[in-house]
Amino acid sequence: MPVDFDSLTEAGSMMGSGGMIVMDEQTCMVDVARYFISFLTEESCGKCVPCREGLRTSLEALSRITEGLGKPEDVNLLCEIGEVMQDCCLCALGTSAPNPVLSTIRYFQDEYAAHIKDHVCPAGVCTALIQFTIDPEKCDGCHACVHGCPSNAIIGNVKQVHIIDREKCIKCGACLEACKRNGILKVPRSHAA
Repeated sequence: MPVDFDSLTEAGSMMGSGGMIVMDEQTCMVDVARYFISFLTEESCGKCVPCREGLRTSLEALSRITEGLGKPEDVNLLCEIGEVMQDCCLCALGTSAPNPVLSTIRYFQDEYAAHIKDHVCPAGVCTALIQFTIDPEKCDGCHACVHGCPSNAIIGNVKQVHIIDREKCIKCGACLEACKRNGILKVPRSHAA
């Protein structure tokens, strides 16, 4: 789409401060909405109730969804809150605050459904919905992941296939970066072996 005032307005966005963030399929749009609402919750002056309470309630709903605890009603609630904020907030921060939520719901409804119905984050970003596992076909027991893990969650002897203790794993991804053989996999929680 053209990057001009009218095209962006039609798509549910705005020119804003002139910055642009490029995202791909490795970006969780539900988490993006949660991030922006979290930021705006801190930035709100709290003077008007629709903004103060709308942002707080939206953040709670988005957090539930990214933690795998969301319900279909949460999406409806987010839409209702967004519409009230657009109509009733006193300043531009409040009236534009629901834009990230409403546009991600509009264009990425399938991601919300995946989080709520399937308890899966398609982008593999929401840590409550992913697990790390070691591919035994690729693990040569080099111990690089053991040294990279800050929570001592990886168990195994040198030159033997390692495993991840899910109770200790903090899902930081340090093992993923440390492994030279691409033997660490980030998988949906329900698919982890």
